[in-house]
Amino acid sequence: MQSKANWLAVLAWAFAGMVSAADWAPNKSIRLIVPYAPGGTTDLVGRVLAIPLGQELGQQIVIENRGGAGGSIGMGAVAKAAPDGYTLGMPAIGAHASNETLIRDLPYNTEKDFQSLSFVGASPLVLVVHPSNPADSVQKLLARRQELGRPLTFASGGLGLTAHIAGELLKLRSGQADMTHIGYKGGGPAMVDMMGGQVDMLFVPIGSALPHVRAGKLKPIAVAAKERSSKLPGVPTMLESGYPDFVMAESFGVVGPAGLPPDVARRLIDAIKLVLRNPELIRKFDEQGVEASSSSPQELSDYIQSEVRRYRDVITRAGIKAN
Repeated sequence: MQSKANWLAVLAWAFAGMVSAADWAPNKSIRLIVPYAPGGTTDLVGRVLAIPLGQELGQQIVIENRGGAGGSIGMGAVAKAAPDGYTLGMPAIGAHASNETLIRDLPYNTEKDFQSLSFVGASPLVLVVHPSNPADSVQKLLARRQELGRPLTFASGGLGLTAHIAGELLKLRSGQADMTHIGYKGGGPAMVDMMGGQVDMLFVPIGSALPHVRAGKLKPIAVAAKERSSKLPGVPTMLESGYPDFVMAESFGVVGPAGLPPDVARRLIDAIKLVLRNPELIRKFDEQGVEASSSSPQELSDYIQSEVRRYRDVITRAGIKAN
């Protein structure tokens, strides 16, 4: 009888452990590392996501901004964190993809050192110019180089970011050698100089451009999306402007360090997918020009790798080198 009782006790303990594992719940706050400075689109998306996600998980999600080196410093911190569910990362997928090619001594392996959890959302890029620019189409904008007698300048928030790659892609696809990239330390300074007329053009997420377009400080020329944006219905797409397959968006996902226990990963994935259906979150994302969208971990992983290949092609053909 004693032996039977012992076996029953062992089985009860094992079953309790299985239930506990299946119902993993965090018992302290969770870090969400945003690998860029505060105030950018990635940071805003992370902060909007953090509140309902923390409520769903029963713990506060603390945003930790770790900018520098195109996001690789922050993502390096994610890769090196303990795989226990208490450190997550939100890369801007374009920059994350670029770093794989641009940074020779990247402190992590983009494919192996992260565990994808879910896609979060995307914001199509829009090509904008200063309101004083007479061009009202991509063709007319590019033709201005002859009138100006100098290379056209396009701004971005930094080397390898989606705005930079979009500009380089336009340069390649148009055959325009007379285009010069002007890189800034962040999207904010690039936007300031764009509105001040110091540069000729800028690709920027729709959400970031909208307030300035509505205030008459920027003029939209084309949207880099498959279809026209409901927020700028009168603005043609790059496809309509004569550039097939020219689709570029600032996109975001949530990842953790590789090796997350299955129960932890499953709980996080389920929570992220649930809050991305939250009407209030969808509304707030929409205000930023971001369309909320979840995915399976494999879909996110596949998307990141496809972006690595796509950005590598542009970087290689354009001869872009890290400073």
